[in-house]
Amino acid sequence: MVHLAAGMTIRVPEDAYRFGTGPLTLAVTEVISRGPFEGHEWAELRGHGVREDGTRASRERFAFVRVDRVRVVDR
Repeated sequence: MVHLAAGMTIRVPEDAYRFGTGPLTLAVTEVISRGPFEGHEWAELRGHGVREDGTRASRERFAFVRVDRVRVVDR
């Protein structure tokens, strides 16, 4: 299982986070909480979305992600 921490960039498929459309790539700035939800481990994160060209969105966002579906991305 992935150890989530500030400073990581992660990718999550659309069906493994709430709420949004398409896969999510997020530069994590804070892990707010982590715990069980609907039979899986989930984490509430704060960070900046990362666009396909590698640039970061200026506005921070929150995401609720299923931890076992998170993949760490090298950026």
